[in-house]
Amino acid sequence: MKKYILIGLFIIFAAFTKEAKAQIFLGEAFVGYNICQVDGDRIMGFYKKGVNVGVGVIAPIWRKNNFSLELSLEVAYNQKGAKQGKKYSDGVIDSITGNPITGEYDLSLNYGEVPIMIYFTDKNVVSAGFGLSYARLMEVKEYEHGVNTHVTATSGEFKRDELNILADVKIRVYKRWKLGFRYSYSLTPIRTREYFNINHESLGTFKQYNNMFTFRLTYVFNEKLENLQREEYRYTGDNPKFHERKLERQRKRMARQQAREERRKNK
Repeated sequence: MKKYILIGLFIIFAAFTKEAKAQIFLGEAFVGYNICQVDGDRIMGFYKKGVNVGVGVIAPIWRKNNFSLELSLEVAYNQKGAKQGKKYSDGVIDSITGNPITGEYDLSLNYGEVPIMIYFTDKNVVSAGFGLSYARLMEVKEYEHGVNTHVTATSGEFKRDELNILADVKIRVYKRWKLGFRYSYSLTPIRTREYFNINHESLGTFKQYNNMFTFRLTYVFNEKLENLQREEYRYTGDNPKFHERKLERQRKRMARQQAREERRKNK
């Protein structure tokens, strides 16, 4: 994981140099709010909360008229997991551990993550993208029925490496600020675990996957505001070309209407 983070940081650092600013790279920083669950853990609901924070670099790779394609590379700290509140209060005691069975569960998974995304952008305002990410498990905290299971990132229960598929939508809300929504799902299982009922009878073995929604606020550092202003000017009534196109559409409509009237007279 360190190798991937160092590579990502090197590329992002290059985006902030004067040479890169003069070329095509844009830098970004983002902070987000995660709502998560783990599929396969017999707990339903996106009750676990976390943060998504990091930096990235954006490289435009194609542009035509008001549409463009951009490639982005990020380095992020991402919190995932699952959570369930207390379900049982009848005082049943686990015959093996001697602890009360409450149904409480809290799993915190902290990852270092490197997403690679490709975005399709319309008019420099709305972007939709998809991609993949590699994540490395850094820290684990797990509590069952309110008791620490003492599972760690290196104890072997959880897989250290994770591959995710991502889908993302973001919209420019003010100058260089963008508000986004991202969905992420594990392509590889994070753990395989056997579950038991209250009588310690096996319920089966299940593969588990991270399932997460993220709301993000992004700031683009070295994006030229004059380019954004030109784009806005291009598609508003302040642009003389806007009025010319409007007049041309009116002329075409009048020509079509005259042609229809002449066809009626000739019948």
